[in-house]
Amino acid sequence: MSYHVENDFSLQTTLKSLHILYIEDDASIRGTITKVLHYFSDSILSVESAEEAMKAYESFHPDIIICDINLPGINGIEFVKWVRQFDETSQIFLLTAYTDKEYLLEAVKLSLVDYLTKPIDFTILEKTLKNAARKVVQHKTVTVQFITGAIYCYQQRSITFRNETHPLTAKEVKLLDHLISNKSRMTSKEELQTSLWEEDMGSESAFKSLVNKLRTKIGKEAIENISGVGYRILLS
Repeated sequence: MSYHVENDFSLQTTLKSLHILYIEDDASIRGTITKVLHYFSDSILSVESAEEAMKAYESFHPDIIICDINLPGINGIEFVKWVRQFDETSQIFLLTAYTDKEYLLEAVKLSLVDYLTKPIDFTILEKTLKNAARKVVQHKTVTVQFITGAIYCYQQRSITFRNETHPLTAKEVKLLDHLISNKSRMTSKEELQTSLWEEDMGSESAFKSLVNKLRTKIGKEAIENISGVGYRILLS
């Protein structure tokens, strides 16, 4: 069964679990963009050269690669050619300050990459990363495991817990995605209700019922609740 991630929270949640490899020789730019990338993913590897990226490639297993074209030593185009000898599924984007259309067309003709121009527009970067996440899930199974041992499969929109698989309703998916996207903090009941029902806040009983039903599928301990503060998802 294939599943296309469409809503914004789903894409954010998917990105959080993906590995992003970023190659940029300019230390200042690398530091700035790395901070931005950590907003989208928990697994970022930033390096200054293609040679360093090659050494770390096998152990890091990147899903998305962002690579400057104009690198010292092995340049970006050569690095992508090296990657594509054994990896056909990673989403690769070249960063370029070049404005020469013929040069850019040559890069695209390689059928290896898309490209982003410098200076990077963060809105375009976000859109690019989310499009990449959408493509990644077509080639691999993306999962998250909770402290209870329950496993959430993004493509299937299901939970596997104690050898049983449970499908999730649309509202359960929305609640779970919001909690995972904000796993580092407590999320208030009001924020969750707004994300679930938008302008119509939904009844108190409907919200509690939804949380309880999700807890039965992923294990009660996976959702922490502090009265008057909010809720937080606990991952393994």
